[in-house]
Amino acid sequence: MITPRLFLPELMRAFLLRRLFTIILVWLGVTLLTFIIANVIPSDPVALRLGPKASPESIAYWRHEYGLDQPLPNQFVNYIGNLLKGDLGVSIFSGREIGKDLGIYLPASMELALAAIFVTIVAGIPLGVFAAQKRGGLLDRFVMGLSSFGLAVPLFWLGLVLQLIFYRDLNLLPLDSRITLYLGAPEHITGFYVLDSLLSLDFERLGSALLHLILPTITLSLFTLGGVARMVRASTLENLSADYVRMARAKGASERRVFWRHVVRNSLLPTVTVLGNTFNALLAGVFVVEVVFNWPGIGWYATKSILAADYAAIMGITLIIAMISTTLNLLVDLLYGALDPRIQYS
Repeated sequence: MITPRLFLPELMRAFLLRRLFTIILVWLGVTLLTFIIANVIPSDPVALRLGPKASPESIAYWRHEYGLDQPLPNQFVNYIGNLLKGDLGVSIFSGREIGKDLGIYLPASMELALAAIFVTIVAGIPLGVFAAQKRGGLLDRFVMGLSSFGLAVPLFWLGLVLQLIFYRDLNLLPLDSRITLYLGAPEHITGFYVLDSLLSLDFERLGSALLHLILPTITLSLFTLGGVARMVRASTLENLSADYVRMARAKGASERRVFWRHVVRNSLLPTVTVLGNTFNALLAGVFVVEVVFNWPGIGWYATKSILAADYAAIMGITLIIAMISTTLNLLVDLLYGALDPRIQYS
């Protein structure tokens, strides 16, 4: 007879193998779809890069150098072969290897997205809990209004309004970029300016990096903060009327203990899944926010690559976003199962 201690890890291994196989198929599908879409656009990235005065011979030479003169099936097979070796190709826009470009721009986007998810968790969860506790009150109405506003307002409009108020009118916060230009980037350790400045004990650059992070973080987190608060509120209200809560009250537990020890604790479980989806939404919102705030991240790089019809860079960006999203979804599923023993892997 197989004991539960041996059986559960076997189920988890089977679950992981299935999910990993599915994730690889997703990566391959995203790569193929992006390749097809990028190559059906009637544009020539080499001609755009060389300019209108380039000779046909120069264009033909560089098209051959980048492999763009080959049939599309051959280009895709060559791309997959190089991809398996860890080679994403060379960006026509920057002239560098795409892997190096992603190493430069991705940390900036991750820093912004992590700052936004931090604000979402720190502010959204307490707002949802207290809104449910004071249902129908002023805070509850505020949370519902904030949620509706965050979901309805366009990110680019909100970013521009915040720039007008806090930079032009109040002159309190910087307009754009990651750090004050005359200071320059801190010593490169992780690519995260705030963390690198802190590790280097460079408090001048740390203060500048934090100030530059405020407005894009508020812009990016507003539409997710309201959604998380609303989810926590609904989950808390649902658990307030659950049978185990009535049982705890019948046993003489205080209202404070019932609410914080039982209701809130169980209400946070569905939030784990929501936060995973929220991070994916933030990665999408980063593309808009980075352009508005001239934030040199992967969204800014993607915009420049799209305008330059840089197919290889576009495919590399799409693939890395797909890898981050699918891996995060897998981690969320595993975390949810660890937090809730009732979840069974099958």
